[in-house]
Amino acid sequence: MTYDGLIFDLDGTLWDAAAASTRGWNASLAELGLSSRVSIAGIRSVSGTPFERCVEILLPELRPLPAATLRALEAHERMALESSGGTLFPDVAAGVRELAGVYPLFLVSNCSDWYLEVFLRTSGLRDCLTGWDCHGSSGSPKSGMLLALVETHRLKHAVYVGDTRGDKESAEAAGMEFAFARYGFGETDAPSLAFDSFGELVDFFVQAGRPRER
Repeated sequence: MTYDGLIFDLDGTLWDAAAASTRGWNASLAELGLSSRVSIAGIRSVSGTPFERCVEILLPELRPLPAATLRALEAHERMALESSGGTLFPDVAAGVRELAGVYPLFLVSNCSDWYLEVFLRTSGLRDCLTGWDCHGSSGSPKSGMLLALVETHRLKHAVYVGDTRGDKESAEAAGMEFAFARYGFGETDAPSLAFDSFGELVDFFVQAGRPRER
């Protein structure tokens, strides 16, 4: 297979910002005088889910959730992320730059627009990406964002790299191949491509992108 573009999920695929998000949420809950708390494992478990739905899943006892509480949770998470950011998975910093020399690279996430901007600013990888989209900017589901990127950039054989069953389903809905980041937060069934580390992923796609000797 000759690929003409790689599209990456963010959380659980390129970086882990769960610790900062957890600090932000819990600081907000404490400030609001609420006894509920979230854990790093809990934040990781909702990776790939739009923010409001994350809150519904992790804090069901607070339903119906006032809009002011949602805003407070997001504001504190933003302060925590802007203060400490997330941690890139091993080999991502160098690997993304290596892949950018072979393919156009893109990013599609269900995160907020400010969250994506924090990643682009703190990771140092903005210049490696040809394009990106997130739920906070477009309001679209991942499948819709993937289809829009494919159409805009005229991709014929793009691959979506993610770490959850939802990522796989989004890729399938968009009619593209899925590559499973097995080192990430989630699980899925029967992926056609799967990698135990980002370095392994880089080696595979760099080799796949090299012209074959005649």
